Amino acid sequence: MIDNMRTWVKRRSSWMAAVLCLVVLAPLAGCGGNHAPVTGKLTHKGQPVKGGTLIFSPVGTDGTAGKPASAEVQADGTFALGTNQPGDGAAIGRHRVTYTPPAQELTEQQRTDPKYHAPPPPYMGLAPKQSEVEVRPGENAIEVELVAATKR
Repeated sequence: MIDNMRTWVKRRSSWMAAVLCLVVLAPLAGCGGNHAPVTGKLTHKGQPVKGGTLIFSPVGTDGTAGKPASAEVQADGTFALGTNQPGDGAAIGRHRVTYTPPAQELTEQQRTDPKYHAPPPPYMGLAPKQSEVEVRPGENAIEVELVAATKR
């Protein structure tokens, strides 16, 4: 009986040690190890941008690119990038930054009136001042400023 208890405890301890190793080491390997949290603020002329989508697209040095990270810009201009879920970060390395303004919301009357001409949505024609940024290991706080887009 005692030998059976010792065998059970030994097996259970080995199993628990293996699970503990997986829990501790898993974030350091694979997809968890090459991503870093990225938060920040999007502004235009010193004021927070209210809405839209910010996208960080990895720039692969070997001709391959990773999965882009995106974020919905909040009403206070803040954002938290994610690839699979909001806030899970972006791949470590250089990224091309793009911005898409929020969709314009029209009332039912505006949508059905053939004579109504909607004004352009806010932030239309603006682009990030820095076209590329670097995501480093660890926490990243990146400020992005929108300026008038230049034709290339």
